[in-house]
Amino acid sequence: MASLDPTNWQNPLGQAMCGRYQFVADQKDVADHFGLVGDLPALQPRYNVAPTQVVVVVGLKPDGQQRGLALLRWGLIPRWAKEPGKHPPINARAETLLEKPTFRDSFKQRRCLVPATGFYEWEKVGRRKAPHHFRLAGGGLMAFAGLWDVWAGPDGAKLATCCVVTVPANRLVEPLHDRMPAVLAREDFAAWLDPTTPVCDLQALLRPYPAEGMEALVVGPAVNNVRNDGPECLAPAA
Repeated sequence: MASLDPTNWQNPLGQAMCGRYQFVADQKDVADHFGLVGDLPALQPRYNVAPTQVVVVVGLKPDGQQRGLALLRWGLIPRWAKEPGKHPPINARAETLLEKPTFRDSFKQRRCLVPATGFYEWEKVGRRKAPHHFRLAGGGLMAFAGLWDVWAGPDGAKLATCCVVTVPANRLVEPLHDRMPAVLAREDFAAWLDPTTPVCDLQALLRPYPAEGMEALVVGPAVNNVRNDGPECLAPAA
């Protein structure tokens, strides 16, 4: 059984590109929501997670049964790649997962959950871009469908990476962007993580989250700068 080693807690450095989300949650709430067992590392609140940074994911432990947390770099590098490349993909379109060699094997064998409490999209208003924060109605934890892989360099050093699966936007997100993260329901976590789940059943899980179950907040410009990673990123727009 394919499993994700939850002992990888290194912090490779990375620079931001585009695509941001938020993950600010109590450790106990995370454990309860994702069915985690054992001691968990301290979870740093992240208000402005950016590509190539280290992100928290949930995956199966080596026993193939229990779930644990791991830190992976956001930007998938398949194990067969000759080199990492400057811009590894941070997203994978649900509709073409089986067509793209970069994602095909991970979709079949190496899936994870990416915990979040919201994500950002931008609306062009004149010459500026106004950020919007999308979250579950009333707030709370959500889980993006994710893929992972481990790339080994010529020197044997290993790099664990991941990406987020995207689906067509629902009617709440669509005015700002035609895609959104695939948000999985809690009852679908087991099927997504189970390496024996048939591909057709996995594909059925990848659908837009109902718009009526989400809300959008217009926030200030602090999130536009990746160096800002505090509560100011969620401050309402003036």
